[in-house]
Amino acid sequence: MVKNDVIVSIVQKITERNEPPCKKTLQKIVFLIEAKQIDLGCDYGIHFYGPYSSDLDFAVRELNEDGILEIDYTGTGHKISVNSLPVTMNAYADDPHVIEIIDEFGMETPGYLELLTTALYVYHESNKQASTILAGVQKIKGGKYSSAEIEKAVLRLQKTGYIA
Repeated sequence: MVKNDVIVSIVQKITERNEPPCKKTLQKIVFLIEAKQIDLGCDYGIHFYGPYSSDLDFAVRELNEDGILEIDYTGTGHKISVNSLPVTMNAYADDPHVIEIIDEFGMETPGYLELLTTALYVYHESNKQASTILAGVQKIKGGKYSSAEIEKAVLRLQKTGYIA
């Protein structure tokens, strides 16, 4: 089950550091948090825009219906903002790892987060074989990202401890 209070807190923390995240950014940040073994209840599979959790998408829509989150449907994306913080917050909301991930990646573009998380998804699906990432990302994304961009993303994932 998705930890809705943490999702609200993540949206709030991203907004404080940058601007309200779009749905794609939130999906990717939560994926990066889950990849650090912090269970937020979101199962991920690969999708057109990289790793995607229908659990998270449903939770965001439910939080919108409850008036806790607001989804602004703009021409450039679906911006998510917090209307009201829940009275109780989960301990994960202030987890230093969660804050570190938001600080590291919260200001990145959705497209760059798509590349990073797709590379990380490939890494995990290939039993943590870094040598398979380039071909795996190219298989999923086609020519959307150059080899150099993928290699830079892998270096960033190594630098931040996602890839050994």
